[in-house]
Amino acid sequence: MNTSFKKTHSINYMKRKETFFIWAMLALPLISWIIWYWYVNLSSILNAFKDVDGTWSFINFKTFWESLTAPSTDLGSISVGLKNTFGYYLQDLLIFIPLQILLAYFLYKRIPGFKFFRVIFYLPSIISGVAMTSVFKAMIATDGPLGVILESMGMPLEHALLSVPSTATKTIMAYKLWVCLASRMLLLGGALARIPIEVLESAKLDGVGPGRELINMIIPLISSTLITYLILGTTGIIGASGPILLLAPDHQSLGTTTLNYWIFDKVYAKGVHMAGQYNLVSATGLAFTVVLVPFVLTVRWLLEKIDVVEY
Repeated sequence: MNTSFKKTHSINYMKRKETFFIWAMLALPLISWIIWYWYVNLSSILNAFKDVDGTWSFINFKTFWESLTAPSTDLGSISVGLKNTFGYYLQDLLIFIPLQILLAYFLYKRIPGFKFFRVIFYLPSIISGVAMTSVFKAMIATDGPLGVILESMGMPLEHALLSVPSTATKTIMAYKLWVCLASRMLLLGGALARIPIEVLESAKLDGVGPGRELINMIIPLISSTLITYLILGTTGIIGASGPILLLAPDHQSLGTTTLNYWIFDKVYAKGVHMAGQYNLVSATGLAFTVVLVPFVLTVRWLLEKIDVVEY
C-alpha cells in the first residue's frame, strides 16, 4: 500500500514538473501574443472611434471615406493608394507567379547554361536594395543607357520616368519585375525536386512534350505549393507594394502611394514627434479588415476545393 502510494505520488510529481516546464516554455510567447497582438489590436480598434482629443467620435471614418472618394487629381489620396496596391497585387498574381513557374521549370530541366542563368536570377536578391535602385535610376535616366537607346531610335525621353505621375508607378513595377523574380524560386525548385522522376520519364516515353509536361503534369504536381502562395498572397493583399521610398517617395505629386505607404506617411507625419494621425490609420485598418476578411476567407475556401495531388 505504501509502495503504491509512493509510486502514485512520484508519477504526480513528474506530471506537475512536466506541466510546469511546458507552461514555463509557453509563457514568453503567450505574453508576447497577449501584449503585441491583443493589446495593440484592441487599442487600434478603440482609437478608430476617438478623435485627436480622445472624445468618442466617427470623425476618423468620415475622413477615411472622404479620402477614399477624393477626386483623381489628389495623387496622395487613399483611393490612389488602393488602386496602386491592387496593381501590385495583380502584377504578383498574373505576372510574377506564371513567370516564376516557367523559370523554375527551365532551371529544373537543366537547360544549357542553367547555372549562369540561376546566378543572374538570384543576383538582384543578393545585392543591397539601395545599390540596385541606384543602378536602376541611372539606367533609366534621360542621359542613361535607356535614354541614349531611345534617342538613337528617334524616341527621346522628355522626362525621367520616375519624375512624372503617368510613368512613375509603372516604372516601379518594372523594377520589381527585374529584381523580384527570384523571390519564390527556392521553394518552387524544392517543390519540383520532390516530383518522382519516374513519372516524367514515363511521360517522355509516351511522347509528351515540354509544354504539355509543364501544364498537364508539373503544375498539378506542385499545386499544393501554388495554392499556399495564392492564399498567402491574398491575405497580404493590403500590404502589396514596391520600393517607393527608394525610387519615388514624393507620392503627393507622383501618385506612387500604396495603402502601406499612405499609412506610413500618416503615422510618420514628416518626422514630427507624436504628430501622426494614429486614429485615422486605426479607422482605415479596421474598415479594410471588415471588407477584406470575408474576401480572403472566400478565396481560401475556393482554393481548398481544388484537389491536391499527393505523392
